[in-house]
Amino acid sequence: MNKLRIIVALIMLLFCLYGIAGSKDRSLKNPVFVFNNALNKQDIKFIPYTEQASMLKKMGFYGIEHRETEGILELKAAFKEKGLNIYADYLKIDIEQKDPYLPDWKQVIPKLKGTGIILWVHIHSVKYKPSDEAADEAVVKILQELADFAKPYSVRLAIYHHVGFLAEKAEDSYRLAQKANRDNIGSVFNLCHFLKTDTEDNLEKVINLTLPKLFAVSISGADCGDTKNMDWNRLIQPLGKGTFDVYRVVEILADKGFKGPIGIQCYNLKGAPESYLTQSSEAWNSFKKKYSIPVNSLSAKEKKDGWKLLFDGKSTENWRGINQNTFPAKGWRVENGDLIACVEGGAESGNGGDIITKKQFGNFILRWDWRMETVGGNSGVKYFVQEGVGSNKGYGFGLEYQLLDDKNHAWMLEGKMKPNDYHTIGALYELYTASPDKRPSPLGLWNESMIVSNGSHAEHWLNGQKILEYERGSADFKAKIALSKFKDVEGYGIMPQGYLLLQDHGSIIHFRNILIKEL
Repeated sequence: MNKLRIIVALIMLLFCLYGIAGSKDRSLKNPVFVFNNALNKQDIKFIPYTEQASMLKKMGFYGIEHRETEGILELKAAFKEKGLNIYADYLKIDIEQKDPYLPDWKQVIPKLKGTGIILWVHIHSVKYKPSDEAADEAVVKILQELADFAKPYSVRLAIYHHVGFLAEKAEDSYRLAQKANRDNIGSVFNLCHFLKTDTEDNLEKVINLTLPKLFAVSISGADCGDTKNMDWNRLIQPLGKGTFDVYRVVEILADKGFKGPIGIQCYNLKGAPESYLTQSSEAWNSFKKKYSIPVNSLSAKEKKDGWKLLFDGKSTENWRGINQNTFPAKGWRVENGDLIACVEGGAESGNGGDIITKKQFGNFILRWDWRMETVGGNSGVKYFVQEGVGSNKGYGFGLEYQLLDDKNHAWMLEGKMKPNDYHTIGALYELYTASPDKRPSPLGLWNESMIVSNGSHAEHWLNGQKILEYERGSADFKAKIALSKFKDVEGYGIMPQGYLLLQDHGSIIHFRNILIKEL
């Protein structure tokens, strides 16, 4: 008996070890520091470095950024005493000057050995306009000389992109780092300057581009929308403020393996530093807590409250092809914990076809995460779906929560669809529009959606915001169906129960965390 117990214990130990080794680490370990402008402001009395260190230590920050060489060694000593670091320091390069950067750096850099500091280089020119590649040769030569000098001291350089500077965009930062071809020269992703010079929908593309050379990131609270034309007070807010979901930026960086330092930009924030830094610290802690939640799993409370998983990140056992007994052999796949419609081309149910739950539902709350990869992509989540309807056996008729890349969809570009009409994201397709205040994540980033169906009452939610509610079976509902393309579908949307459906619409779209609670 004792031998059997030992064998069972060893098996359980191996199982646990394998589970730990095979699971993805869901923790944010990036060191987070604050910008120099968080504490050193023109409208407040200078705060001694020792007090700055104490304040930041108490708030949970890892350190600070500095500006050029003056006072840097005193700052280093004060912060080291509290176990904090100087994570970055601005180094100005003017490519048309005889001395393109302060000669003092040649004396200071050797004294920074062992700090791991990043000198983020901002580049200036009168001759060349921002992003002008004609200046690259001159810039690269300066960068290489400085990087070669700094390398023995383990000091790294990162090109800091900034509106109006020679390296204005994140792509400029990456291009120059690539051309310089030194392992201690990298790029920066600066969220506020990205939003000022680019569109939200390019965010994933730019992060993917810069990631191989990415040394540091800066973030702040911000608003979403027409960011190119926003004032800085809307693009630089305390972390956690504003309508732009900065967590999604942090999430995609973490998912892609970025572990470098993240700075909190505080330019021109009003009020006492203790106020906006406390807000930013609390927001970062909330990001850490949210990211730590395992995907495709249920908490003890969720289980107690009656939630069930429809997808566990591995198996499709709760799903099958519509009008089929099995899951489609093509067009869908499970990868890295995501359920993916994986064929492009725009054909509606022309690949693997729509997939439905094996069980039907009536009163329920359905939650799921999704991210669209295809530019202009189209998909949907349907409910009260009936089988055996229509000639296309891969297509399911049902009430549809629309999932769409609105801005880039062909219908929008061709004028066949208007912003926030009943074909756009979050709408009940063909019937009811969603709120114009909806805030979808940029293309390629995750969204959280929810459908509530309780009797005749139904609601659509997007990223924590209710964007639509209506009464199923009401006179208004029936009138809208009578004017829609579904007018001849018997019982459309009024059946007491039906299947849930994920749509194949010829776009690459990822699903995860698909949870349901029956009411």
